[in-house]
Amino acid sequence: MVMIMASFHDPAFHDRAAARRFPGPDYLEVLDWIHQALRPETYVEIGVLAGGSLRIARPSTVAVGIDPGTRGVTGVAARVFSMTSDEFFAQYDLRQVLGGRPVDFALIDGLHLFEQAFADFLKLERYAGPGTVIALHDTIPLDQETSARERTTEFYTGDVWKTVAYLRQNRPDLRMITVRTAPTGLTLIRNLDPEWAQREGAGREPAPLDWDYYVRHHAEFLGLAPNDREVVESFCQKTAVQSTGSRGVEIPSRSR
Repeated sequence: MVMIMASFHDPAFHDRAAARRFPGPDYLEVLDWIHQALRPETYVEIGVLAGGSLRIARPSTVAVGIDPGTRGVTGVAARVFSMTSDEFFAQYDLRQVLGGRPVDFALIDGLHLFEQAFADFLKLERYAGPGTVIALHDTIPLDQETSARERTTEFYTGDVWKTVAYLRQNRPDLRMITVRTAPTGLTLIRNLDPEWAQREGAGREPAPLDWDYYVRHHAEFLGLAPNDREVVESFCQKTAVQSTGSRGVEIPSRSR
């Protein structure tokens, strides 16, 4: 039997806590900065919900949304697929859906479990180009309760943060920053390698991580960046203000 915490009945409880923790523009505004900086020809979003973030895409951008719960979403200038991301990538060639072009910008905001976020990242990376940016939402959890693998709260990030820890350890080629934006952070990733995703990615078994690991090491693997437009735009455009490169961070082996 799943125990529902009292805070589940007061979703604003966690929203208020997140707003206090991360003042300033929320992640939707940060996404808008990225769209303005990149001016992407193509955009892919995994996890559409009501379409709020998908509506940020410019009319000139070929936009695709993927979410099994999108029936009834209106007001988006995008092709929306009402299916899981696993089903989509099994049935479609994303490059063909995008008119023969690579993914310029993508947002992963689907099922909030590490293995799904990581799988979505690998599948998107296969279609990346030289300037592609992938954004991963919900990478700064609010607390242990709202980041548990079993959901007991309405406000929920799951353990998506583990994706950043894993990539920081295994992908020194990537460039990553995590923007401190409400409600739960946004990690930006570039310098992608489509061949790595196909050659090695699917065969890698991640080591188990727990909340204690996050508490002790998050400052090392997240690459925290201020919620600042100039920083975000510079990262996306590869100009002077840059992120720190991926640093090797020890991830415990299964024997520990």
